[in-house]
Amino acid sequence: MERPDTLEALRKLDVQFGRIVRARRYAPRPYEIIVLSDHGQTQGATFRQRNGYGFDELVERSRDEGKVSGLAGGDEQHAMLSHAVGEARGSSKKRDEKKAKNDVSDQEVVVLGSGNLGLVYLMEEKRRLTMEEIDERHPKLLPALREHPHVGWVLVRSSAHGPVALGPRGTHYLGEGRIEGEDPLAPFSPNAADHLRRTDSFPHVADLMVNSFYDPQLEEGCAFEERVSFHGGMGGPQTRPFLLYPSNFPRIAGGQIVGAAAVHDVLSGWRHSLQGAGSTQDGAGSPDSQESLAPPVAVRS
Repeated sequence: MERPDTLEALRKLDVQFGRIVRARRYAPRPYEIIVLSDHGQTQGATFRQRNGYGFDELVERSRDEGKVSGLAGGDEQHAMLSHAVGEARGSSKKRDEKKAKNDVSDQEVVVLGSGNLGLVYLMEEKRRLTMEEIDERHPKLLPALREHPHVGWVLVRSSAHGPVALGPRGTHYLGEGRIEGEDPLAPFSPNAADHLRRTDSFPHVADLMVNSFYDPQLEEGCAFEERVSFHGGMGGPQTRPFLLYPSNFPRIAGGQIVGAAAVHDVLSGWRHSLQGAGSTQDGAGSPDSQESLAPPVAVRS
């Protein structure tokens, strides 16, 4: 993340921020500038580099039968390029008529990678399978995942206990607020349990949500897609974005914002405050009065 080409990209971003700041004086209405990063980045050799096989292959060999459809994590630019090439060849429409790209109805298992977060969908039912059902139908799967040295925790829903985070040497019963053995969430953020409970409540959450290990000393995890600098799961600097805002804005209590919903509340509050104050009171909205920016604030996810 500190390579010269990376820092050069950041320098070019700073140049564009400067252009926007200077352009405000010519705008017919006042503008305030807030810089918000959507996430940080965590580093480490990928799951495949460490093991010689992919996460989808681990899932496949840990099931009793069937094939796994391993879909790599999303690269927006690559997807856009693929669509453009398809259109140029005149092949995209024909392919879509045959089968949509996101149609996985004929797959038994679908594995997705989002940085160091793996999503495992067991397609044998139209609903999410419980931990007890998975143990009965695929008895090798959960032990293979939770005991793997490069897996930190596995989120699954138990019919008896609700959401559960499984680790190599312990279990965190998220719905009951108790831990057996070693807490698999201990190396992660203090907010980890709350985030997993929220994720578990989503209507389309995967049957299994799998996060890689995280080493706090080295600040390393491992992505389930081929990216050595990644985001998408838990662990390390990827969960520490920032918010840079004018110094005359109301300070954020505690200096931390937890979660995207809280970020929305902060930004909405500032917008309503500025609209209520108007652009002529105490220099609010004056381009020349807003050059100084407050120190970055940690936005924890």
